[in-house]
Amino acid sequence: MWKINKNLEIKVAVAEIENLSIPDNEIAFNGLKKSAEKYHREYSNTSIGSVPGVLEVRQFFRKIGIDPTKHRPSSEALLNRAIKQKGFNHINPVVDVCNWCSLEFLLPMCAYDSDKINGDVIVRIGNEEDSYLGHNKRVVNLNKRYLLSDEISAFGSPITDSIRTAVDKNSKNISIVIFAPADYQNEFLEDRLNSFIQRITVICGGVCLKREILHS
Repeated sequence: MWKINKNLEIKVAVAEIENLSIPDNEIAFNGLKKSAEKYHREYSNTSIGSVPGVLEVRQFFRKIGIDPTKHRPSSEALLNRAIKQKGFNHINPVVDVCNWCSLEFLLPMCAYDSDKINGDVIVRIGNEEDSYLGHNKRVVNLNKRYLLSDEISAFGSPITDSIRTAVDKNSKNISIVIFAPADYQNEFLEDRLNSFIQRITVICGGVCLKREILHS
């Protein structure tokens, strides 16, 4: 079961996909690179804040006191790399699809190995005890930040995720997540989620057994 704490200015779209077989190819990675090239062509001579969608995501960070220019949403971090032609790392097709969709739709998106998640998941604001080892091999402090937590500890956020629940080439069952502002239209969010699901299942197979949009 997934839920959001009360009075959070955020929506979360969640889907569960089972029985994947993650291939060794760069189909999604090539899609990510093409999307990055398009952003570079169109926005390399403008400020990143002028890109449609960026300010909306920054706003729901500011509502809990986070300066999004210092702690960027993961989607904006990808956009910054795209515009500045910093390149991306190919991890595996699930992560590549996640980054591709996040960049294309400019919403923080995540993918987790469902078998590494323990019990119910809650979206909440972190406290001083919340931290984890992130993908950058650094300890991520989640105090006063949005996070996902299972019955063990925090494992994800719209900034960066933990190694503990990471998807790898052996993952068979995954949970995918999209973070969005509370006033983001459900119709558009469902469309983003459907695209996310479709790209993963076309490349990796699997069946989506559950999808939902959560809000406070």
